[in-house]
Amino acid sequence: MSPMEVLTKNNDRLFVFTDLDDTLFASVKGQVSEHMIPSTVGVNGQPYAYSSVQQQKLLNVMIKSNAIIIPVTGRRSSSFLNCKLPAITNTDYAIVSHGAVILDNKHQLLDEWKVFLEQQFSLQLWHNKLVELYEKLSHYFEVINSGVRVRLIIDHGISTYLCLKISKDYADVKKIVQVNDYLESTLPKEMFLHANGRNFAILPPYARKKVAVDFLKKMMNVGELDTVFAMGDSHSDLPFMQDSDFLIVPQQAQIFKQE
Repeated sequence: MSPMEVLTKNNDRLFVFTDLDDTLFASVKGQVSEHMIPSTVGVNGQPYAYSSVQQQKLLNVMIKSNAIIIPVTGRRSSSFLNCKLPAITNTDYAIVSHGAVILDNKHQLLDEWKVFLEQQFSLQLWHNKLVELYEKLSHYFEVINSGVRVRLIIDHGISTYLCLKISKDYADVKKIVQVNDYLESTLPKEMFLHANGRNFAILPPYARKKVAVDFLKKMMNVGELDTVFAMGDSHSDLPFMQDSDFLIVPQQAQIFKQE
């Protein structure tokens, strides 16, 4: 069998690891175009984000190519399931909660991932660290009346990350910089700060999109004859994207903006 015949026979898998928010859909300020489609809903069941014509076309290209699409999102499981795009929610796997959780095709915690986490990380120790930091930050921002809400996100029994959001009434540029600077100064070793506007996430070492993507690549035996696309917009997406064959980045991505 010639090299080209081998390539043709085996090169039948296209993997797409894709971020969601601001990549395949986005919230819309102002008038919603008639060509946009609702892609997620909020807690009230009303449309929260929309896919543009271009985003729809991109996803359709992947679908028609029989790509194995794997969402990679900072959204926790419940928020991920608010997505209304079947090609995203009806997948074999989904990486959620900034990479701390991998879901199977029934939207349950993947057994193999749970075993991996228990073997590689002390989840109880990190739970304790996150609770301690949660209490510290909650007290600090309450005392200074900063309009910052702090939450500990637990997904499928795993303490995944701390979520901080500045309320709209307080969220001017100066306040965002102040909060960012304080969090960076108090960030414990081995934790990572992900900032996006008035939203912040403090991530333990197992909440890394790249760790989860690498795990699934190994589990699915992604090899040299497979093709891997990676799509994303933020700095936290770059680590898993850089190990792909092709990177797809939206024009207005955070990646292109100077910090």
